[in-house]
Amino acid sequence: MQVRFGFPSILSGKSRASGLKLGGSLLLGLALAGCHGTDWSHNYQDSFETPAKTSMSYMPDAVAKAFVEPKNNEPSTPVAYQRPATPSYDDRPLDENIGASIELANYMAALRAVGLVPWITGPGPITVFAIPNEAMEKLSSGWPGGLMAPAMRGQLTHILGYTIVSGHWDEKTIRKTIARRHGQGIGLKALYGDILSVHVEPQTGAILLNNPAGQTTRLWGHSFPQSNGVLYFTQDALIPVSR
Repeated sequence: MQVRFGFPSILSGKSRASGLKLGGSLLLGLALAGCHGTDWSHNYQDSFETPAKTSMSYMPDAVAKAFVEPKNNEPSTPVAYQRPATPSYDDRPLDENIGASIELANYMAALRAVGLVPWITGPGPITVFAIPNEAMEKLSSGWPGGLMAPAMRGQLTHILGYTIVSGHWDEKTIRKTIARRHGQGIGLKALYGDILSVHVEPQTGAILLNNPAGQTTRLWGHSFPQSNGVLYFTQDALIPVSR
């Protein structure tokens, strides 16, 4: 099984690195990005050619959970006091469902800012490990001027590229592949060639994401089927490690 960015999708073992740096390899990765697969900027999904489905599921949403019951016998309805959860439609592409999610507003704005939206609009399959708002804000606060500052465009592009993986990696496929490898984790090549490691935690059975420096994050909810791939919400952001 191989990724269509030109790299093998399954690698043995867990990579190690001494630290987190975004440097010369970032520039090389960005320069080679156009060589790793198909340019989908002119290959958007055609709604008339996509098989229609009636299935959907609600995406995670911290805003929808912020509802507080009003007091003093005031009217209390979800319409008046709470924004309904946002659905993810199985027959719509990644860019549409991500764009519809309030929880991924910062992530989508960042994708647009660095020009990576075309990579999630084509026929795929593509798997996206999207970073929710709180994690994006936490990550941005650790960089001078924030990640959306013009001077940070290269770093932001590299970090976002680490969330985009070629292939249809839903939960069933991930668990089946790891089980076939007798519990050994798999390494997925991200957009700019960085390794995103995926493991199943033996104690809980939860799927974990790791970078080569040992940072770990969990998934928020289950995988969401998309017409051109799979969408996940992560609980935190992972930083790619330069080679």
